Amino acid sequence: MADIQGSPAPGTNDTTHDSSAGPTGPGQPLRTETIAPGVFAFIQGDGSWGWSNAGLVASRGEALLVDTFYTLPLTRRLRTAVAAAAPDARVTTVVNTHLNGDHCHGNQLFPDAEIITSDANAAGIDHEVPPALYPQLQQNPPAGPAGEYFTHHFGHFDFSGIEFTPPTRTFRDRLDLRVGDLDVELLNVGPAHTGGDVVVHVPEASTVFLGDILFQDDHPVVWAGPVLAWADACDRLIATGARTFVPGHGRLAGPADLARFRDYLRHVHEEAARAAAAGVPLATAARAIPLDAYAGWPLSERVVATVAAVYREVGAPAPAAPLELLTMMAEIAAERGAKPSDSGRLPHQGRATHDDAREPGAARGDTAE
Repeated sequence: MADIQGSPAPGTNDTTHDSSAGPTGPGQPLRTETIAPGVFAFIQGDGSWGWSNAGLVASRGEALLVDTFYTLPLTRRLRTAVAAAAPDARVTTVVNTHLNGDHCHGNQLFPDAEIITSDANAAGIDHEVPPALYPQLQQNPPAGPAGEYFTHHFGHFDFSGIEFTPPTRTFRDRLDLRVGDLDVELLNVGPAHTGGDVVVHVPEASTVFLGDILFQDDHPVVWAGPVLAWADACDRLIATGARTFVPGHGRLAGPADLARFRDYLRHVHEEAARAAAAGVPLATAARAIPLDAYAGWPLSERVVATVAAVYREVGAPAPAAPLELLTMMAEIAAERGAKPSDSGRLPHQGRATHDDAREPGAARGDTAE
């Protein structure tokens, strides 16, 4: 069993599925990490925009899958990894931690599974970007820095063939399940990243699949908030005593990683609330938030969404529409010198760069997470 307190290295029994060998083109690999008997994490690429993680709980021929991927080619690769990890198990349940496309667009490839999420997530379906809009945005990106940003981060995804497959079962606060011999707890800890974030706790494995409650080594995207409620959710999950946390994006985490992320949220909230009270415009505040303690985290332009969430909480003017927020992010990224050829993530050992990550047939980009 993995015992992760912070900054873990991949397990010795991990398997890497290089996308160069599959339908998704060269670049972002998919790595399978065995956390405990029957409990697996699927860590996808560098964890940046659209490159999300998934999880599996398998026992006595049954399997529960935590999230699917952004596109059908990527989810087919996930199905292959699931079959390799638990060859005798059948996926009978899919849990969507939330309904951003990079965590649910592959649902249709599990037609026999019950799909579960929270009531709040299901109620917000109409606010999600429909899959059919993505290719349109690829073909006609916005002008200027926003178009360059969208194209760079999302242009390589193949959104063809996606038919949104909604949840078939919902719950309000908590749902207890049994997968073979393993107890699984579904907890609604939202609103936070979105309106009804679901986490999946496997007590016997001392593991929690967090969805986007944690962006590991990265600035988060706050589509909902309140930001302090998100920080409180981190405390609640640390209190489970779990040793391993599987983030929605990035490497496996431990309690120390989740605590640091919580501290980030509280820091940005404090600075943004002070700026709002002083009447500082949102764009000015987002540019001025001190982030030196998180200088190693890429995509610092995402702080725009966090500051906007705080402004909305305190009644200061701020947009809520994702495309408006992404336009502001793109402008800040351009100002900071994150050009389309090199913006996004700093290189990490064992991680592919964005320019090597392509799916055949894709054009230009759009939004996720």
